[in-house]
Amino acid sequence: MDMSTRETSNQIHDDASSSMTIKTDDVVPWSYLNHDVISLVMMQLGVIDFLAFSGVCKSWRSVARSNWKTFMTSKPPMLMLILPVGNNDRQCWLVDSEGKEFRTIIPHSAGWGCVGLTCGYLILLRWKTYDFWLVNPITRHELHFPPAPCVSDYVSKITSVLFISPSMSKLVFVILASNQIWFSIENEGGWNFVSSTFDFTFKDLHVFKGRIYSVSNKGHFCELTLEPEPKLTLLKTKSLLDEDVSFRELVSWGENIYVRENLMAYKLDFCEMEWVPFQYTGDENEVAFFLSDLSHGAAAKPESWGSEPGRYVVFEGGGKGRFFIAVQWYFPHECLNVNLLHDA
Repeated sequence: MDMSTRETSNQIHDDASSSMTIKTDDVVPWSYLNHDVISLVMMQLGVIDFLAFSGVCKSWRSVARSNWKTFMTSKPPMLMLILPVGNNDRQCWLVDSEGKEFRTIIPHSAGWGCVGLTCGYLILLRWKTYDFWLVNPITRHELHFPPAPCVSDYVSKITSVLFISPSMSKLVFVILASNQIWFSIENEGGWNFVSSTFDFTFKDLHVFKGRIYSVSNKGHFCELTLEPEPKLTLLKTKSLLDEDVSFRELVSWGENIYVRENLMAYKLDFCEMEWVPFQYTGDENEVAFFLSDLSHGAAAKPESWGSEPGRYVVFEGGGKGRFFIAVQWYFPHECLNVNLLHDA
């Protein structure tokens, strides 16, 4: 190899080495990544990793906030436990579908019991005074409502809904206890009674498409309106669930509302105003029902969620639908999804 050839070869090698060398001054921070790319990555995370993701930097936190509802809606229910961790505190322990854990302390929560769940808020009841404290374990947001006149030591079950009234521009908390319905408006104090002349027992409350509905032990379907005066209106259905059952619950997903009783479910056909038995067809994208001891279940689409032996029991087939059972569930898809109530 002559001198000119050697020089040319060396120059090519130097140029190639130079082109493959990355100067430290040219490294781009993670926060400078394209937001569309960040969003794609974020949507693949579990809820626990999402919380860590949102705390990396201001840019990532901004992406997380703008995609919060979309992300939470896409995630399956999480197992939940409320455990004492000291004389004054309780701990909320959430486990996602991948087995990852999130634990948060609820300070000064001794003397309070968790009696339900609404819009991602734990509903805590103080046993001595019967006032309510709503805490979102993920966002840490809190709401307080005064002692309710229908709650006592003898109340075995409390169901409730939380929503925003457009005319009041405030949050409204509605509870059903001792077969009485009361509601309290945020920061106004006191409770308002919803009178009724019906002689049946109300079993549940549910907000669906901006309306509040209730169902009775006999399957009567009612709509609750608060303005101009609080009242219950009976909605006539062609098929009435005649049998008196001890447990009946309203849940919804997408365009449908269901009434669930134990391991049976019925979907309401609003066009015909008829309750239709829900049949599970085996489609993995079909709606499933999640049962817990918190007097609050939910319907959701399991899609490709994997079951974990020992964590919950699955009943399916035989026309009963699919039911996931656990002591307590937490529903990310309801988190901060406070319904806007339609004007009456």
